[in-house]
Amino acid sequence: MVTRNKVYIALAVVFSLLFVALGICVFSSSYLRACEALGDLMDSFKYYFSYIFDLDTNFDVGVNAPSDVLTFEGYLPGTREEFKSDWSNYWMLFGSEEIFEDYVKYLGIKLGDVSKILVVLLPVLLLAIWLVRMIYDKENTKHNEDTKQLVAYKKFEDNVLRKIKNFIAGFAQFLLEKRILGWWILVWVFHLNIASIVIAFVGYYFYFAASIDLLSLYMQVVKLIVDLQVILNTFPLWVWLILAYVLWTLWRKNMAMRKLHHFEARNCGFIKELPIVSMTCGSMGKKKTTTITDMALSQEVMFRQRAFEGLKNADMKFPFFPWICFEMELRSCMAYGVVYNLATAKAWVKKKRQRFNKHHNVDWQLYGYDIEKYGRTYDDKLRIHDLFDVLSTYAQLYLIYIIQSSLIVSNYSIRIDNVFVDRGNFPQWYTDFFPEATETDSRFAHILDFDILRLGKKMVENNTRSGSFEFGVVVISEVGKERGNNLELKEIKKTHDDANQKNDLFNSWLKMCRHSATVDNYPFIKVFTDEQRPESWGADARDLTDIIRVVKAGESRIAIPFYTIEDMLSEWFCHKFFNTYYKFRHKMGNNTLFMYLYKKIASWVFNARLRNINRFGYSVLSIATESGTLDGKRSRKSYFLMNKKIYSRRFTTDCFSDYFNELASRTTVGLDDYLEYASEKATVEELQEQNSYFITSIYGKEVK
Repeated sequence: MVTRNKVYIALAVVFSLLFVALGICVFSSSYLRACEALGDLMDSFKYYFSYIFDLDTNFDVGVNAPSDVLTFEGYLPGTREEFKSDWSNYWMLFGSEEIFEDYVKYLGIKLGDVSKILVVLLPVLLLAIWLVRMIYDKENTKHNEDTKQLVAYKKFEDNVLRKIKNFIAGFAQFLLEKRILGWWILVWVFHLNIASIVIAFVGYYFYFAASIDLLSLYMQVVKLIVDLQVILNTFPLWVWLILAYVLWTLWRKNMAMRKLHHFEARNCGFIKELPIVSMTCGSMGKKKTTTITDMALSQEVMFRQRAFEGLKNADMKFPFFPWICFEMELRSCMAYGVVYNLATAKAWVKKKRQRFNKHHNVDWQLYGYDIEKYGRTYDDKLRIHDLFDVLSTYAQLYLIYIIQSSLIVSNYSIRIDNVFVDRGNFPQWYTDFFPEATETDSRFAHILDFDILRLGKKMVENNTRSGSFEFGVVVISEVGKERGNNLELKEIKKTHDDANQKNDLFNSWLKMCRHSATVDNYPFIKVFTDEQRPESWGADARDLTDIIRVVKAGESRIAIPFYTIEDMLSEWFCHKFFNTYYKFRHKMGNNTLFMYLYKKIASWVFNARLRNINRFGYSVLSIATESGTLDGKRSRKSYFLMNKKIYSRRFTTDCFSDYFNELASRTTVGLDDYLEYASEKATVEELQEQNSYFITSIYGKEVK
């Protein structure tokens, strides 16, 4: 490591000296132009301040004059009048027959050059394809054996290419750590005349702010084009093509990200319109559970954002109260278990109020807040707020905002990736559903103990969690199977000793749940459920809900602009690869150099396409909402499912599969062990093997 650092230092010194030499020998005009731009900037400052203080402004300003360092030859005319004249002549020449003939002749020459290249390359390409097919047409069963060519290439890859890659990566890390790269970038900013452009822009800004001289804009455009010639002439065309492609890709991804955030904002608007309890319905495969999971993730973020808004409003009512001290004491009480829910937060502030009313010590209870100067009450023109009332609200909102576990309680697992960032002061949440990197610091939803939602009889007697739920997002998948409908509950008695759907008062909790969750006149509670049919849930509870019917799950789309051609080419290339790859694997069991390189390229194309789809893909659900009474008019809307948000290991659609896994693990047979029909017509014995109610009713319970 010490030797490598010495090599890095030596390389840094060599490159630094090389850059200095380039500045002296190649880019000296850029530094002269920068000095000239600084002089123009001083003139502009002089003109600007002369104008402000009503001094003499009758003098020449350098920003309006051509550059004495970089010439104008080959670029735009030097004056606006010359440009107007040349522009008219240009369009006259553009339509002339001679110009058109010259253009066709030039195009023919270029096409001829391309044709010569194709004539040479085409036979070579066909010969290469024929050789590859001839070589790899032989069959073998040498499983996972590498050919000699592949062994040699892998050694070259490990001993040369990988070491070069690691060395370059290490050198780049060294430059970043020593902050050398920043200085190199600054040097090249001057080399490429970028510094002159920036200085000239600032200079013209001050001149234009005072003069409002619109006629001088032409000269600035001319000087900008002249200044850009250093950059344009320094790098070859292929560098500009690569740079253009990189910028084009970044722009498209930025537009795609804006589109996804717009979709998320529309989803949030739809969720806000829903009542506290909603039920999503649809046939199997219509993404019901996916939809309520997506809604729950958005609702959790909205709850934290709403709590944050409430904190800001409370802060402004008493802007000079030492809120940071109040927050630190509250967090200490949370750490020691004194405050753990809204009720204990209110009780804690109530005790502070009692102590203050008794002792009137602002240092003990109000952290030195000057009541005489800043006051204890706030008038919002609706009512008078006492300081401790606002502190009680603030404590509850801060608890909702700062609690680091998930706000979701569900009967299946949901993964949450919100990042809690705390530097010892006011913490912040990073809640972007579309991050650049995949987050690893995840948390999961709380397990839903239905006893916390039962106001009547409990399934577990003396359950310590009973009555503890106050606020959050409740998610219940297959709610009809849990609660049942009126027909299914017909034989169940309310007076039964054990808890059941008729005596647990779950429906009463649904009707009253907002009372425990309301802080600052806002209910921090939402219940999302799903079922195949709305009638599967009893009418008493269902009438409280809005029914969300998933009418159609749309096809997958991608938010990246102009991605269709790129996607078609990627899919075509991968399709060709898979055809070749599995034909090769069918005939040959060994590993060859050609297939190794071919697969490496194909995997890069495949993974690039897959990552774009996963990060920027989305689908549109066509949904219809109606009242839970099922007698209202349906309202058609769209809901957007973004792949990055909902499919990043958020949940599994087979959330109850372990029940069936346990059943299957107890057996000793599998699909391959099932009996098969002997012919195209089933015999009586084969029909009786079905254990069918219908067949049994025909033949009776005869011995098989």
